[in-house]
Amino acid sequence: PQSQGTCSDHPVADQMTNITTHWDPKDLLQFKGLHQQDGVVHVPGLVASETMAELLAWVDDISNASTLGRHYFESTAHGRVKARTEDFAKNHPPLHQFLTQGRVHDVLEALFGEPPVLFKEKINYKHPGAAGYAPHQDAPAYPFGSLHITMLLALDSADTSNGCLEFAKGAHHNGVIDVNADGCLPIERAAQLEWTPMPVAAGDAVFFNSFAPHRSGTNRSDRSRRALYVTYNASSEGDLRSEYYDHKKQALAEGRVSLINHFLGEDVS
Repeated sequence: PQSQGTCSDHPVADQMTNITTHWDPKDLLQFKGLHQQDGVVHVPGLVASETMAELLAWVDDISNASTLGRHYFESTAHGRVKARTEDFAKNHPPLHQFLTQGRVHDVLEALFGEPPVLFKEKINYKHPGAAGYAPHQDAPAYPFGSLHITMLLALDSADTSNGCLEFAKGAHHNGVIDVNADGCLPIERAAQLEWTPMPVAAGDAVFFNSFAPHRSGTNRSDRSRRALYVTYNASSEGDLRSEYYDHKKQALAEGRVSLINHFLGEDVS
């Protein structure tokens, strides 16, 4: 992976202000109920189509810079491609503001029942031919904090052909179900679960907790399936971000993308 640094000044665009308006309380109650029931909730149109261009420009800034995050790569039939970028939000003030204020903050506060704190973030690119992820729960990969909620924010549309997420809805009630040597769900346990694809349009968000089993397939299409994955913990557990990233940097071998071995592709530097 390439190392991170700091970015220059990025003024927050006025066009993004409509994203930071508050949800109707009825919407938030509906999201909370569905999330508690299924462990996952789909929030269509979190980012309006007319404001996606600004968000995508920020993502391109991060993806194309060697100093705004840590970049990881994979080998595909189309050659070496970027698989993931992580640990960039605090080096990009407008994106950090978007991820911690407004609608994103409001939904997460409703789900946690208290204010959220940013724990970690990544961009997964999943270009054509890129690999998927084995069935797993996030909790075994998060050694700090007791409960986390991740927001998947779709930057491109995703379906089963380009490797959208699939969830075992309701299985989060069981806590950590089982863990194999890779930190993932054993094949026989995963086969006992009912998996539901979660197709999304660009601008949609999916919020899921760290005990919700999920997986994704290979991108078999000619369309990239980029997504922001941003993870939070409840404010009552404190700011765990630095502790997590310090631990991850010490624990991971060069090139690996996660504390659990759920990535099904070939890591390359």
